[in-house]
Amino acid sequence: MVSKSNRPWNLESFLNSLIFELDKAQDTLSLKGLNRKLTYTVKDVALDLQIFPEYDGDTVRFTTAKPGETGASKVSLQLGSIRDHQIKEITKKPLTKEDISIEETDLSETARKEFQRLGITSAEDLRRTVEDHKVNLEKLTKEKIDYENLADIINQSRRRRQAPRVAKVSVAKSMPGKVILTLVGDNLAIASSFADFPVAVINDQTVEIVSANENELRIQVNEDQIQGTSKQLKVALDPYAIVTMKLKQ
Repeated sequence: MVSKSNRPWNLESFLNSLIFELDKAQDTLSLKGLNRKLTYTVKDVALDLQIFPEYDGDTVRFTTAKPGETGASKVSLQLGSIRDHQIKEITKKPLTKEDISIEETDLSETARKEFQRLGITSAEDLRRTVEDHKVNLEKLTKEKIDYENLADIINQSRRRRQAPRVAKVSVAKSMPGKVILTLVGDNLAIASSFADFPVAVINDQTVEIVSANENELRIQVNEDQIQGTSKQLKVALDPYAIVTMKLKQ
């Protein structure tokens, strides 16, 4: 007789967990292969399970037999092997610093696990799945999907790949008591769809944005706002990028 203290499990959860662990092992081998040629492989792995099946009219679940228990059914799993060049061909590249791991997001733990089960481990994976392949994730997961939250994650990842860079800053008089700070660089104002951005402050005092484009940002300030040694300029270019710098005269 089966012991009730032994928790039952379903085949889908078991296989998902097993596949997830194998995926992690594959990623490790792929990354290791960048620095050391793979010289060995596991030919075959056999796994025999002694289990008690339970069917409630809807779902099949299993309870693993304990030592000494009789009457269990046997399920055998045979795992084959692949060569190192096959691993390199089918394994995606390691996560780059421009991307965001699913683990870093504020998605619920259940949602993260569901996405990982589907092979979605980064924001870029998520973007390709939703935008390029038009996959309805809500139909494939047990979670109610907040697509606005997903959009934020995708936009944050996209912004990382187009990170702002300030090459130089110049100061010029515009009118009595006023000066123009000009920031020149790359990817300074790429989120034109955000009506409330960019926004700039000097020591927490809001200053006027005169103009903004991808390569130049012009800010008008009072002369006394940039005088002194402890002036800090912060520019929120969009919800996903903030530039901070100290102003010195």
